[in-house]
Amino acid sequence: MLDLKAIRQHPEDFKTRLARKGVQPNVINDLLSADEAKRDLQAQTESLKAEQNEASKRIPQLTGEEKAQALADMKVIADKRKNLEADLEKASDVAQELLMSLPNPPRDEVPDGEGEEGNQVARLEGEKPSFDFAPKEHWELAEALNLLDMEQAAKVSGSRFYYLKNELAMLQQALMMWAFRKVSDKGYSPTIPPFMTRKEAIMGTGFFDRDENYCVNPGEDDLYLIGTSEVPMVSIHADQVIDLSQGPIRYAAYSPCFRREAGSYGKDTKGILRVHQFEKIEMVVFCKPEDAVSVHESLRETEEEILKKLGIHYQVVNIGCGDLGVSASKKYDLEAWLPGQAQYREMTSTSICDDFQTRRLNTRYKDEDGKLQYAYALNGTAVSSRPLIAILENGQNADGSIDIPEVLWPFCGFKKIEAKG
Repeated sequence: MLDLKAIRQHPEDFKTRLARKGVQPNVINDLLSADEAKRDLQAQTESLKAEQNEASKRIPQLTGEEKAQALADMKVIADKRKNLEADLEKASDVAQELLMSLPNPPRDEVPDGEGEEGNQVARLEGEKPSFDFAPKEHWELAEALNLLDMEQAAKVSGSRFYYLKNELAMLQQALMMWAFRKVSDKGYSPTIPPFMTRKEAIMGTGFFDRDENYCVNPGEDDLYLIGTSEVPMVSIHADQVIDLSQGPIRYAAYSPCFRREAGSYGKDTKGILRVHQFEKIEMVVFCKPEDAVSVHESLRETEEEILKKLGIHYQVVNIGCGDLGVSASKKYDLEAWLPGQAQYREMTSTSICDDFQTRRLNTRYKDEDGKLQYAYALNGTAVSSRPLIAILENGQNADGSIDIPEVLWPFCGFKKIEAKG
């Protein structure tokens, strides 16, 4: 959520900045009109309340017709106040709805546009692997090695679900544990959060979309399966004053993630790239505003270090305004080269969300003067299930076997997935 006071003071600046994310200027105009109507009704309501208080003090001292008239006048004021309060509630709802609809403005250094036109490749890291045979896609390799069964999963659960089997199931757990330990060693507090949250947590982090979220028991407890552990982890300090005097607070959270992928009909229907259920370790950091840029770069560096240790060639992409999403003001994607697809695909990302989420969730800290300020929140994916794709495709051999990154050997118990005879 944005600072309404700042929008009142600098409306044209917000129009310009939000236009880069596709927000029309009239939305700001509508918000300010609704806010002005709300404040006018609020002033009228408070004025009537003051009249009531004054009359309440005066009436006990009156008698006879004078008292009867005062009581009649009091009733008129009470009825008028009741009507104004109903109008005030409606105006407040309109203003709040408009304010909540606004995304976080992009930072100045973020490129304009979306897709290939907006997303800028900052640099490449590592060498693109070469093969003396035609490399296969991960799902082809996995099915041939009896590592993946999407056909039976579709019968059991529907499309975009899967069974990870045998070595691939072990490899996923190895990847998660290795990354969990690695980020823990870097000062991120390892956490397993709730896998379901109330709507308020999803709204607070800017992820609520009825087409994307799975609601467990509509109309009863209204709990939602999380699409990312960013939701419960950014919400962990809702309505709290946190201590940032010793530096940023860092978490690393393991969770399964559940997404409808409603907007991806017909895309990536084979394999595990775009599915309804996957696992992830998410890094979440709370910091002071002045530390946000350095924290963001450190998140990116950690993500890069993980891909380098896995021996995966990748590119760093500075995401354009059109692909930033609601909460982020800046975002990096790390895209791995997938030889089977012959293209780069996103493996991890890291975003600065400024005080957009913490303002919604009321997470604050005391500055050097003892004044309460909203903390800044950032996030970044250490690993998800997606690096399994890069490991399979980059580690494949002509005989159908798969070489496993050395860092994972102690965690999975094997160096290679042998070809089936």
